[in-house]
Amino acid sequence: MEHLLGMAALLFVAATALYLALRYPQIRIVLLAALLVRAGASIFNVYVAPLPDSQADATTFELRAWDWSQGGFIAALGHFTGPDSYFISWILSLVYAITDRSQILAQSVSTLFGMGTVVLGWFLARDLWGERAARKAAWVLALFPTLILYSALTMREAYIWFFLLLGLIGVARWARHGGVWPATGAIVAFIGATFFHGALIIAVLAFLLLVLFRGVYRLLALLPRRIPVYSVSAVVIAALAFCVYAATDISLPKVGTFEQMLEVERVLERAHDSTRDSAAYPEWTVPQSPIELLYKGPVRITYFMFSPFPWDVDSAFHLIGLFDGILYIAIALLLWRNRKLIKEDPGTRSIVFILTILILAFGIAIGNFGTGLRHRAKFVAALIALAAPRLPRIVWGMKQRRSLASTADRYYGQEMRVNPHL
Repeated sequence: MEHLLGMAALLFVAATALYLALRYPQIRIVLLAALLVRAGASIFNVYVAPLPDSQADATTFELRAWDWSQGGFIAALGHFTGPDSYFISWILSLVYAITDRSQILAQSVSTLFGMGTVVLGWFLARDLWGERAARKAAWVLALFPTLILYSALTMREAYIWFFLLLGLIGVARWARHGGVWPATGAIVAFIGATFFHGALIIAVLAFLLLVLFRGVYRLLALLPRRIPVYSVSAVVIAALAFCVYAATDISLPKVGTFEQMLEVERVLERAHDSTRDSAAYPEWTVPQSPIELLYKGPVRITYFMFSPFPWDVDSAFHLIGLFDGILYIAIALLLWRNRKLIKEDPGTRSIVFILTILILAFGIAIGNFGTGLRHRAKFVAALIALAAPRLPRIVWGMKQRRSLASTADRYYGQEMRVNPHL
């Protein structure tokens, strides 16, 4: 029964992917490739050998889901966690209460969200850069190793990518065109991500800060001539949200109260607690005082995004992290090359602002590259979308090569024949 349920779940994911391929023919081949590698990885993890990071949290989440489902659907509903690490277990317990236990079934839910991530990443890149760059981004999203891995495991990352990208699409549209609905959609999506990892509430706070800054700027720019109602409303709502948080004892997941968020000692304590395992950052990166946090913070963020470095490798698992870090270095270089285009567009600037705040928070709090490899994967889909114009093209076969050459020749005209370096 377990195997039949798993195969049925994979068939459902395949049917969904087929529908998306028909709905979006521009990325039809991309979606089919994404489905094959993700479904293949899921099957490999269950029937051949465990994938990296599949034996710790992934096993715990699945076992908790099975335990909560034992009393039936109504009993499973009663285990609602709110924003919590085990929110994924609660969702899967509802599925198990209706069906039965199956590891492939649990992994298939992640695969479904992983496929949605490819589509949303393509949407975001298309909104930012156009169709050509978006197709390149879709290919990288489909084949990026970490995105494949966590789409094939019972982990929270695939869910987080989905909601984070959905929120960033809203942010980009709000930054470019304004409007209540894109801003509301962005906040709702970020809150959805927060249910799977509480620290993602920082995205909501960063976006509200962005709304506040933009509202004040427009208010000052337009007030002598007319009263900008939308800007006034945005400033009032954002300021009110911050005032309520600061003046009350509201405790946000992973962040705590406003006072706790500002306590440097609490940040230092988290930095110490996160370095107690075999994959810990070097001891000299651990800040011992607020002053050390100022200059060791950038080092920890660098380690978070790109480690382990060659001098940190002392096991086979670290080699996987080393390869992953090299990919992130490549993405960082592509982002640097694309910095001028990013600066020119309010949508990309807004996305960079929110991602920077998130990466700063995670980078300072995390102190080992084993955990860092998983947590930085939360942001890679958005980073790929930002780097889309600079990503290399994937060309299949001589026929497509000739087609691209013909298109380039028509675009550049006679100059390309005169100067072959164009």
